[in-house]
Amino acid sequence: MKVCLIVRRLSTKAGGIAVYTRNLIKKLEEEYEVEVSPSERLSYLLWQFFVIPFWLVRSKCDVYHAVGVIEGITLPLFKPKAEKRVTVHDLIPLKHPRKGFKGFFERFFIRLGLFSAGKCDVIYAVSHLTKVDLVRFAGIPEDKIKVVHQPIDERFLLEPPRAGKFREPGKFIIGYISRMDYHKRHSLLVELFRQWNNPNARLILAGTGEEFEMVRKLAGSDERIKLLGFIDDDELVEFYDSLDVYVHPSKYEGWGLPIVEALARGKPVVVFEDAEIPAEVKSLCWSLSPVSFGLELEKLFRNRKLLKKLSILRSKALKNLFH
Repeated sequence: MKVCLIVRRLSTKAGGIAVYTRNLIKKLEEEYEVEVSPSERLSYLLWQFFVIPFWLVRSKCDVYHAVGVIEGITLPLFKPKAEKRVTVHDLIPLKHPRKGFKGFFERFFIRLGLFSAGKCDVIYAVSHLTKVDLVRFAGIPEDKIKVVHQPIDERFLLEPPRAGKFREPGKFIIGYISRMDYHKRHSLLVELFRQWNNPNARLILAGTGEEFEMVRKLAGSDERIKLLGFIDDDELVEFYDSLDVYVHPSKYEGWGLPIVEALARGKPVVVFEDAEIPAEVKSLCWSLSPVSFGLELEKLFRNRKLLKKLSILRSKALKNLFH
């Protein structure tokens, strides 16, 4: 059987969907012949409405799978009789809409993608939360949606622990890796960390995005905060291994891949109580109120036995999730 994947980006800088896609290709190639669509180069509109239709017309596959909701907009139109599948990761533009033209643009294409998803034979949701959102926002029947958790690369589970290249000896290291986007709440984390008066604490932030400069300005002259910018996939294990605690302050996640990766490296994960994160992932984390952030982190700083206990318990629970 030949499977054709509609893929917008595969670059390591393209975020969680690209990670999902690379893992999916690796798994599919164990059993099937896989063909990947041309990637986006000049613009999304050109890619979606010219490059992909031309490729679909010429391709001959048994199954077509769009790896994201806006990747599959033209699939039902140009392959009406083929078996069609789509993966939906989240509906952030609808649940937490951005203001202005960019927000309108995002919502418009998400709506188009959901309309096309309704024409597909199978819809994969990466979590039960995303499945509920699909029923709520798109009216898609529940029995058409299959929940398939986004896997992580085996190296996060198999590679032995190491000191970590970003670690400072004798310091208590907190880290967060994510694209610096409006709903990821980097600013909130920086503000809370600056209020925590602990000279031995360090906050390292990995990632880039539209809010990078604002976060850099908020960090100001606090030498405890370091912005690493983009780090390559090859450095991810080193990043997590450098931490004592991983903090993920994001307001909403369709799955929460960095959370799962950090847990796989044996790190306790802190999220905020008001965060909308899939229950199967959030239940493995330590949920805090932003008001008590500094106080609770201070407890972990002073009680390393508790820190180690949390790490062991969460790591075991993670293995049960994937089983």
